[in-house]
Amino acid sequence: MKRPLYYLLCAIACTSMVSATMPMAAIAEAIQPQAIVEQQAQADATSSNTGKAEDGTNTNATANTVEDGTATSTGTSAISTESANDTTAATDTATNTPAPSLRAQANPTPAVISTTSQTGYAHSATATQNGVTFTVSWSDTPAGTATTFHVTQTNGSSQAKARMDVPTYWDGGSQESVCDPSRPAWASYYILGTSGHDFTFDFTASGTYRIHFYFMDNDRNDPQNDKGIYYLRTTAEVTVNDAARPSVTQIVNNAVDLCRQETNGSEYDMALWLHDWTLDQLEYDHSLNWCSAESGLTRNKGTCESYQRIYSKLLDAAGIANGRITGNGHTWNAVKINGKCCQMDLTWDDTSDNWYGDLEQRLAVARAVYSGSPVLLLDERTSALDPKTEREMLDRMRNLGHTVIIVTHRSVALEVCDRVVSL
Repeated sequence: MKRPLYYLLCAIACTSMVSATMPMAAIAEAIQPQAIVEQQAQADATSSNTGKAEDGTNTNATANTVEDGTATSTGTSAISTESANDTTAATDTATNTPAPSLRAQANPTPAVISTTSQTGYAHSATATQNGVTFTVSWSDTPAGTATTFHVTQTNGSSQAKARMDVPTYWDGGSQESVCDPSRPAWASYYILGTSGHDFTFDFTASGTYRIHFYFMDNDRNDPQNDKGIYYLRTTAEVTVNDAARPSVTQIVNNAVDLCRQETNGSEYDMALWLHDWTLDQLEYDHSLNWCSAESGLTRNKGTCESYQRIYSKLLDAAGIANGRITGNGHTWNAVKINGKCCQMDLTWDDTSDNWYGDLEQRLAVARAVYSGSPVLLLDERTSALDPKTEREMLDRMRNLGHTVIIVTHRSVALEVCDRVVSL
């Protein structure tokens, strides 16, 4: 191999290794247009003393309270330094705080955020880049009613847009996303125009909610109106303190106290009581949006994530060892009772009419088999099952000695049949 070619391959290999380990934020910055990269380098050269922090640095923090104790709101007035081209005005003072430990990163404490009032609203948070200012404004509303976040832009183009990220909830324990961030609604940007755009959200539990708002304003097809803003962020923070709206931790502790009163205190009795109590709190959310303990306990709906998180919090408070199991897009609990580990799937155990996924079909087939009839008619009764599960179920029924007549449009079911009649 010739030396020049060898050196070229080495350079490619090193570049690949670096990109494989490069943080996503760094990769995102690396793919920005060349003009932005050059502008960033120039800005770095003239403001070498500017520190970096996730949400920027703030001064002159002020506290805002509500007389009825329903909510306290704050907001940032600095832009995110994760932006591809931040301005030096975003961070006026250097921050040299040591990086938090892995434990602190897992359960972070929301930082104090300053407030800037805007006309007509009690609170606002702003972010500015390349001469364009985005403002999020909101007022305090009673807990449980919709809070409107009004987003506007100044000096932006017709392409200026914004989106609201999934709110996170924190009440002194672990922090969680209230909704599933993978749902399309949370990834949608909305054109602001001259009148802005309104986003709404209901705060239903005492604790702190934090919402990130993201902004863009760019148009590569129209250089004169291209503001060069690809990633800009500001944050709104709302604290609810309402005795009628207890925090998730308080709800969990109250349930465990009641559990101790109504059981003999054994791990088995407590695990069973807390299991049944959880099922009484929520229904399965078929929209797949709500996925937290907050949504399950204060909105009475949630996905398998909600069932698993609620039960885990209850078991932790009761002193019962437990863990989390995931697979096939699903999650459930592992529980250690009297020294033995068992699996508890509260989503499947929910006995309301709001059955989870394919559970209704599984139960219908189980009832038919349990009836003892020698001939079973399955009219599209396995259509909601995944192919592997459908094949396993039909194989087991065949081994039980039943004569099964299957009406189906799925080829998987036909593979286990002795005779096939096409209509």
